[in-house]
Amino acid sequence: MKFFIIILLFCLPTTLLAAEFKVSGYGSIVGGKVLSGQKDPAGEVEFQVDFYDYAYYDEDWAWDKESKVALQLVASINERLDATIQLVAKAADEWSPDIDWFYLTYKLNDASKIMAGRRMLPMYYFSEYMEVGFAYPWIRPPANLYWWEITQFNGLTYLYNFELGNWDFDFSAFFGKETQTKIKSHDFWRNRGGYYFPPEGVYISGTADVTWSDIMGVNLAAANDWLDIRASYFSTRYTTTSDIMFFDEIDTNGDGIADTVIERRTNPDGTPIRSGQWSLTDFDLSFYGLGGSMYFTYATVLFDYNYVTYDDGYGSRFPTFYISAVYNHDTWQPYVGISQAKLKITRDFDGFGTGEAEEHQIMTLGLRYNVMPGAALKFELNKFKDKGDRSPWYDFSYHNDATLFSVALDFIF
Repeated sequence: MKFFIIILLFCLPTTLLAAEFKVSGYGSIVGGKVLSGQKDPAGEVEFQVDFYDYAYYDEDWAWDKESKVALQLVASINERLDATIQLVAKAADEWSPDIDWFYLTYKLNDASKIMAGRRMLPMYYFSEYMEVGFAYPWIRPPANLYWWEITQFNGLTYLYNFELGNWDFDFSAFFGKETQTKIKSHDFWRNRGGYYFPPEGVYISGTADVTWSDIMGVNLAAANDWLDIRASYFSTRYTTTSDIMFFDEIDTNGDGIADTVIERRTNPDGTPIRSGQWSLTDFDLSFYGLGGSMYFTYATVLFDYNYVTYDDGYGSRFPTFYISAVYNHDTWQPYVGISQAKLKITRDFDGFGTGEAEEHQIMTLGLRYNVMPGAALKFELNKFKDKGDRSPWYDFSYHNDATLFSVALDFIF
């Protein structure tokens, strides 16, 4: 990514002077609070709304969990070449702006183009605009479906558009890589009884990194006047590492009994000790997805189904789905929805056994009011149900039952 930015800085300045620019953006002001619920393993009554940034609400009203603003700049360098950059600042990240998108688009012909750089990983049906709240009816996509640590990637994408009868088709193939540092999920879930598990040593909070290498995938979208669907697949190598520490027991007086404990965090050369790889932190991941929209006279039905496989020690499988119905009205759009996620263990790792280890469900009821062409006010009630306690199984879900009320103002410009 840094190399790509350097190339742009050195090669494009004079060309950009003659380019045509288009500026746009979006934002959301979101507030919410937990109305009721049970304490989770950390002793808190919480409702997770963003598993990636690990934004969550508790019983106090808050506006700094999901609020965000983004600015996008598209430079049309010539009739074939565009440059796009998008900056996003989130309240959950203390309003520190990140470069979510930074890529070039080269038009090969009227039907195909190539995109190179950093952009959204096209895994979900709503991937291209999953953070643009104005683009969908709800305040947010369901967190237990759209929860992966990696949502962008650096690489190449080839897109091809064609028609068959009254159907429009879009095919894309992509490959690349992405690394996220200081992943919040590991700290969040460890405090609630979850991962991360280094093969040896003790995990040091705030140091976990996740890399998806050798990302390779394809997408096929098809649409007509009442149906829009998209099938997706990709595979990658998932690797997690972190800083770790050891506690060395020392016999200082030579009596054969350890009487001193020394904490060791660095190698002899002073560098941090990093965890190694094993079957729970270094494995192949495959993603299968099918999502879409069905448009009827009085209602629109939206759905998304994902099936993810880990070739890890547990042989983990994650079947998840979401379905929502929205009443079609120009101004008022009430909606309902349900999402469900599971974790199935298919390998007996270290005597742990096999079976369903996690299951949770989110019920959604909401109302969207289109205030003006570029702004929508939303009210939403979510009920989270943890169904993953399978005695004598360990509950892998680390969640709690909770009911959340939230309100949002989504806008585009």
